[in-house]
Amino acid sequence: MFLAELKQNVSRLNGIGKAAMGDLSHLGIHSIGNLLTHYPVRYDDRKTVRPFFPVPPEGSVNTRCRVLAHEWIGFGSKRALKVIVEDDTGSAALVCFGRNFLERRLAVGTEIFLSGQFQQKYGELQTGTFEFEEVSEHPADFGMILPVYPLSGKLQQKSLRKAMRQALNDWALNIDNELPSSLCREYGIPDKAVLLQHIHIPQTHGEIEKAREALVREELLHLQLTIGRKGLEKRQGKEKGPPLPENTLRKLIENLPFDLTADQTHAVADIIKDMNSERVMNRLVQGEVGSGKTLVAFLSALPVIEGGGQVAMMAPTELLARQHGENAARMLEPLGIRLAFLSGQIGKDERARLLEELRAGNIDLILGTHALFTEDVLFGNLRLVIVDEQHRFGVKQRLSLAEKGIHPDLLLMTATPIPRTLSLTAFGDLDISTIKTMPRGRQPIITHLAKRGNEFKVYDFVHGELSKGRQAYFVYPLIEQSDKLALKDAETMFAFIKEKAFPDARCALIHSRIGEDEKKRTMAAFADGTLDILVATSVVEVGVDVPNATVMVVEQAERFGLSALHQLRGRIGRGEHQSYCFLVYDENLTEEGKQRMRIMKDNRDGFIIAEEDMKLRGMGDISGCRQSGFMKFAIADLIRDREILLWARDISERILREDPGLLGKDNTPLRLLFQNAPPFDSELISQG
Repeated sequence: MFLAELKQNVSRLNGIGKAAMGDLSHLGIHSIGNLLTHYPVRYDDRKTVRPFFPVPPEGSVNTRCRVLAHEWIGFGSKRALKVIVEDDTGSAALVCFGRNFLERRLAVGTEIFLSGQFQQKYGELQTGTFEFEEVSEHPADFGMILPVYPLSGKLQQKSLRKAMRQALNDWALNIDNELPSSLCREYGIPDKAVLLQHIHIPQTHGEIEKAREALVREELLHLQLTIGRKGLEKRQGKEKGPPLPENTLRKLIENLPFDLTADQTHAVADIIKDMNSERVMNRLVQGEVGSGKTLVAFLSALPVIEGGGQVAMMAPTELLARQHGENAARMLEPLGIRLAFLSGQIGKDERARLLEELRAGNIDLILGTHALFTEDVLFGNLRLVIVDEQHRFGVKQRLSLAEKGIHPDLLLMTATPIPRTLSLTAFGDLDISTIKTMPRGRQPIITHLAKRGNEFKVYDFVHGELSKGRQAYFVYPLIEQSDKLALKDAETMFAFIKEKAFPDARCALIHSRIGEDEKKRTMAAFADGTLDILVATSVVEVGVDVPNATVMVVEQAERFGLSALHQLRGRIGRGEHQSYCFLVYDENLTEEGKQRMRIMKDNRDGFIIAEEDMKLRGMGDISGCRQSGFMKFAIADLIRDREILLWARDISERILREDPGLLGKDNTPLRLLFQNAPPFDSELISQG
């Protein structure tokens, strides 16, 4: 029997009544199988002797001692018992606030096993938090390593341990292995029954570590096999045609006034190879802001168009979509590519004409926003879907666009670098191309930290840059003043910057509540140099390229995530001039806040920043999946267990490559392996 097949209700265990069942339910425990995979979060070592002196690290005592005397402290209703105990190394005091009833149980002369956290206080070693039991030949909780479990409600460790022991003895002794014996032999993994005994009732710390590692291997292999199988299923069905022509592609590359970087060249080659294969392409191109991902997308579209197909390119904002449209018009229209732009701002008559041309196949490349999702948008022959800043779109939105063609290839792009660990999980079934190399001539951005109160030194520096004919961004966390948050806001600071700090500068304000037409005019004015300073919220995180902008000032920087700060910093440094980013932070920073500021100052590599961000915030937060219940593992930790995750990826690829229908030589159907898979959002994983 497999662990997941243990469907018997936990009420079958002794001592688990209605109240305990409710508490267990809050922990997601309904069956015996659920209970056995409720693993300890830590262990209380009642086996290793740690006497009173010398005081053990962190004051953790575990010793056998004798009660010497009773003393009383305080008066009246606040009178409390103090028990003096002694082991072979010295004496200590047990302060029994609210536990005066222990006077009889801890009678003078009684020998006890004692465990607690002690500290030197008032000239003696003492504790108010301790556990004990009278010395006997077979102690209940001493002389062993006790598991400590997550609890809920009034559930107690003692009752949960008792239920776990019964479950192990009555149901887990003959549990089947969920990994094939070939893998178990290769990696020295014991039987599943042994692993459960060692993780819940360990005799040594070595047993715990070996069991934990083996269970992590099993759990992460479940994950990787599920992801791999989803990828196989999704990529089937595409008919292989003749190789895509590359004449137009080569012509555009020859006409570029610069050479492609090595990373861009590799990315384009990977994409074309995918599109020529029998599998539906599902590729993510990730790269720094300004690394040339958009050009890679345009180059990838050309063979599809030359081969008679249509391409749809979608961006999250009208501002960015229009920028892509303008760049496409400049690069692609001279090659005879028929372009169109679609957004919610287009008039009814113009929209109707555009959609008719699209259905007739008279448009090669359409660029737009969410408007491309609507039901009336139909294609003559959609072969490639490109999604920029893909993390800003939902799974169903991307699916609805892909469903407008017959197995179209999917190319996702992101300027938010994905940590390696996350790319193996939330984006596990995507092929990934990475563009790290920046175009020639770009200088590294210099980042400075400034404590709030020193802003005027930053303003002086900005004055110097403006005098050279450069431009600057000022970014704030709020649009307007808040009664609840004492933070600087864009509207108030715009008035201050325009009237007091930079009265001679040409300034403008942009945020999400400003209409699209005004936003477009403002960004166009900033791009063509008729504005000196742009005051904004994080709406400019994805925006128009302005090579002449050399300063980014982010005030209340501690209120932004690392990814957002890195994106904002990427708005500058896009030309030949040296650029500078100033992160102005509040002096009352938390330790985590200080660490985040240091990470931004010391690192320009977005991939390093993304890894550090994941360490600070966790997998679910950084992938935007926390609310979906994504990645709730029973025992694995994807940051701590990164090496095992890589192992699981390699093994799953080997299994699915050699025999996608069966698991290894044991002929164990994959469906059985998946029965105990961790509870993650498989749809979200399958779409990245």
